[in-house]
Amino acid sequence: MSKKIVDENGNTYVQKKPFYKRVWFWIVIVVLVLIIGGSIGGGNKNKPVNKESNSKVSSNKKIITSEQFNNLKVGDMSNNGNGGTSYKDVESIFGKPNSTTSSSIQGQTVEMDTWSNLGGDYTTMSLSFGGEGDKRSLSSKSLTSAKSIISGAKISQADYDAITTNGTMNVSDLVKKFGQPAVKTVYSILNTETKTLVWSNVNSNLGSGVSLTVSGGNTVIGKTKTSN
Repeated sequence: MSKKIVDENGNTYVQKKPFYKRVWFWIVIVVLVLIIGGSIGGGNKNKPVNKESNSKVSSNKKIITSEQFNNLKVGDMSNNGNGGTSYKDVESIFGKPNSTTSSSIQGQTVEMDTWSNLGGDYTTMSLSFGGEGDKRSLSSKSLTSAKSIISGAKISQADYDAITTNGTMNVSDLVKKFGQPAVKTVYSILNTETKTLVWSNVNSNLGSGVSLTVSGGNTVIGKTKTSN
């Protein structure tokens, strides 16, 4: 909740809560740790804090296409995935997930479901849902490529340094040079869509991968190296 401040002249100002104190910020952190860490080998090295979780596993196997993934609508993560594709609709298309992990963060529930397959162009699709029961809605989606993890030109330190984050570099130029990213994650905060793209075909001095934050206009607005 915003705090009102009155100065000595009687003027009223609204002091907004810092972004790192907002629930959606920690939801994003948890989702990205689960998706990126699990996809490129981070696995259990990073454990989200301030949450309760449980998981279950099923034996579903289904090939997932890029078109199906793109057709899934991501709702507002800061509002329990409001406006996103419902869990019921997702299940009707892909069946039950292979594994499910539920996390509770400051009163909001995040469910991470993962579908995996042994063939095709993609190894896994991970989806998080906000809300509970039949009201669960898609709040983030992630797709892991089977091919780009082992292919594509190596990204060097010089390549990484040349990536600008001022919104002028288009991701399509990077894809032409380095191939499709190994992991693509899409989420929406305050109705603003953002993508996180991870390339794992990197030189060893860059860790286990390069992660780029991409705006709705498909331009780079952030970058980081992912640790081994």
